Amino acid sequence: MGLSASQARFLQLTARKSNVEYEAQQISFQRLQLADKEAAASTKYQDATSNRKMVFTFNTGSEIAKVDISYSNYKNYMNQQLDGLSTSQDKYYLVSSSGNKVVVSSEAERDEMIEKNTKLIALEDIENAKAQVAQAEIDGDSSSISDYTKSLAKMDLSSYESRIEGEGEDAKEYYVQKTFDKNDFFIAENLDDVDSFQRAIQEGTYYFAKFEENSETHEQELKTQAWETLGNGAIIEEYDKSDDAQAEAEYKATQDKLQNTDKRLELRLNQLESERSAIETELESVQKVIDDNIEGTFNTFS
Repeated sequence: MGLSASQARFLQLTARKSNVEYEAQQISFQRLQLADKEAAASTKYQDATSNRKMVFTFNTGSEIAKVDISYSNYKNYMNQQLDGLSTSQDKYYLVSSSGNKVVVSSEAERDEMIEKNTKLIALEDIENAKAQVAQAEIDGDSSSISDYTKSLAKMDLSSYESRIEGEGEDAKEYYVQKTFDKNDFFIAENLDDVDSFQRAIQEGTYYFAKFEENSETHEQELKTQAWETLGNGAIIEEYDKSDDAQAEAEYKATQDKLQNTDKRLELRLNQLESERSAIETELESVQKVIDDNIEGTFNTFS
């Protein structure tokens, strides 16, 4: 091989070696990306298998049952708005941390709750209650009067709306007792998203409250309670296993795909390493030929 041919071959081998090394660098970078993807898939799998959910427990009369905390289940089992599904002994309201207002999802729901918490009290019943309390005081036996009768007797009718029901001899005067009015409500969006609903409860955006008697005024007031102690453990957290099987299947499928791709890249990288070694060997051989040609030329003309 002449000097010119040797130099051309040397340049070809050098270019090929550069291409091989560049491709090897690209493959190494791709394998790093695959490792990152596998780590992300592993984190996603761990999150899915370690996530927790909030559940509401209650006594059905025959067993202790539980349902996931969602806005729909809150209405069915805790707030008891829907007929036929109420099983909880305590009636809880969802309340906003800002303004202490009852949280609902729409105006229609607000109006329904106002109606469900409205009752008519007959003036006749109020007058009878007052007569019973007065007679009991005369007799010195107020213990025989129920708390409800006492509360009727103490009603300040000036604060209630009156209503006539019926006609003619059947007409009766009632007083409308409303637990809520429209100003007591806050209309919120996205209450049907279970994850965000549970997160709002955990973070204190919403909390639960129930009516309890004020020891000083003897009026019924909404008293809030931390969800961790609600109803002596009515709400608890537990591992959510509903998505574990799907998460495991997705993780294994992703892992197999990434590992197969990594094996192909590793095989190609080994091939490139073998090719690089062969090129380096041939480069050394061609370099020796070039050196010998140069040395021979100098010896001829020296």
